[in-house]
Amino acid sequence: MIEGSCLCGGMKFEIDEEYIFVINNCHCANCRKVSGAAYGTFVQIPADHFRWLKGRDLLSTYESSPGNHRAFCKVCGSRAPQSPNWDERVTIPAGCLDGDPKLRPAVNIFTASKAPWHTIDEPIPSFDDHPPDAFWLSTFAEWQKRVGG
Repeated sequence: MIEGSCLCGGMKFEIDEEYIFVINNCHCANCRKVSGAAYGTFVQIPADHFRWLKGRDLLSTYESSPGNHRAFCKVCGSRAPQSPNWDERVTIPAGCLDGDPKLRPAVNIFTASKAPWHTIDEPIPSFDDHPPDAFWLSTFAEWQKRVGG
């Protein structure tokens, strides 16, 4: 189990790290702007392996593009876990984790809009946009083997 938190500590959560589906680096302009970095790194996990410990009431969102909400702590502004459906899956900014998830990023996404000053040098697949379904199916199959599903 790994705990996570926002900068002020008002929001705390925990995850069952063995159930992390994938960790991705998103190079889209929105992730770059909201993180202030070359990309945002996110953990994807099934919702039943994510638990709020405190501070869910501090969660606020901003609709950065139609249908795409960015979550943050309304006290300190830290990125926060988010989900279009809290019963299915949760996306967690990796920088909020207080421990080592033991997995490393598996894919770079939206590289067509990467920062012009950044060179992608990770030896992982990179996609200009969303990865194709075949990538996700393969990733899901690997995840099922890992979690015994």
